[in-house]
Amino acid sequence: MVETLSQSEIDALLSALNTSPGEAEPPPPAPGGSPPSPAAAAAEPAARSGGAPAPAAKAEPAVTKGGKKTKVYDFKRQTKFSKEQMGTIQMIHETFARLIGTDLSTQLRAYAQATIISVDQLTFQELIQSIYSPTFITCFNCEKLDGKALIDINLNVVFTILDRLLGGNGSPLGTLRQLTDVEKQIMQKVMVRILERLRESWINVIDLAPTIELIESNPQFAQIVPPGDMVLSVTIEVKIHDVTGNMTLCIPYNTVEPIANKFNAASWFAAVRKEPLQTNVEAITHQVREVYLPFVVELGTATVTLQDVLGLQAGDLLVIDRKVKEDLDVRVGNLVKYRGRPGVLGKKMAIGLTQVIDQPGEELL
Repeated sequence: MVETLSQSEIDALLSALNTSPGEAEPPPPAPGGSPPSPAAAAAEPAARSGGAPAPAAKAEPAVTKGGKKTKVYDFKRQTKFSKEQMGTIQMIHETFARLIGTDLSTQLRAYAQATIISVDQLTFQELIQSIYSPTFITCFNCEKLDGKALIDINLNVVFTILDRLLGGNGSPLGTLRQLTDVEKQIMQKVMVRILERLRESWINVIDLAPTIELIESNPQFAQIVPPGDMVLSVTIEVKIHDVTGNMTLCIPYNTVEPIANKFNAASWFAAVRKEPLQTNVEAITHQVREVYLPFVVELGTATVTLQDVLGLQAGDLLVIDRKVKEDLDVRVGNLVKYRGRPGVLGKKMAIGLTQVIDQPGEELL
């Protein structure tokens, strides 16, 4: 016959669980009730000895000792950055992700988006074990920091980028394989642009000035630090059309330890207010210098009627408003910027500049 616990026996068990060892007293029998059942009697010594009679009870991560709770510390995974520093690091790499999405959209002429998934602290061995092989890993050095870092990109994203750059519609390969030497050269140029975006996002903390050192497809050959060292792992989801893959940035703690204090929010925002984005100015200046403009030397002008134009024949002469010994106008875009004298250089016509005309406030185009 199965014996059922009374309400008083259940209350006695609960009070025994909440009582510290050595302080539990045997529950008094209920008035007019029967003595405790064998199940309750067996549970009472377990409560006195610190045991847990209820099988559903779970051990808490905190250990109670002397009335105080102590937290278990894992020496294998020591946290190096505070919560405030991790928040600043995430803000930095949110900017990095936004710049990557914009740059890939421009370069591939396709819809591209990059989003931060996680910012974690873990051992280098755990990071390497989470990377599939083969993959595309770029190891790089930072000019003003000691040590190396790496960026791992999923091959689905890599082959989509290659397909777009080579004239395709961005379809990934059905099977993943290692990159050929030609494909590595193309992706190296893409990585130079990505590292430049990383430099821009870190400029308020330090000018990384990253340079590529190694491109590898096997994670086991990209040992930049010992396996047990702590690293900062930033995972970014990259989406190009319908293809989605992860990009993982790994920076060892030993590399950024000298500048860890700059990740505090107060110092970082102070740097944002005080330091100009010099790299942005240099980039814009470089892009402006690469713009092509028409450079035209005008021999002269003349105003004639449409009837005269329709009647022009080979050998006819047009009188223009320029004398033989007078300097010619040199136009850059729509503006006259120089004057010069015509001549010959070798077997080609040339112009020797004699005057620079400065017209401030006017546009060339």
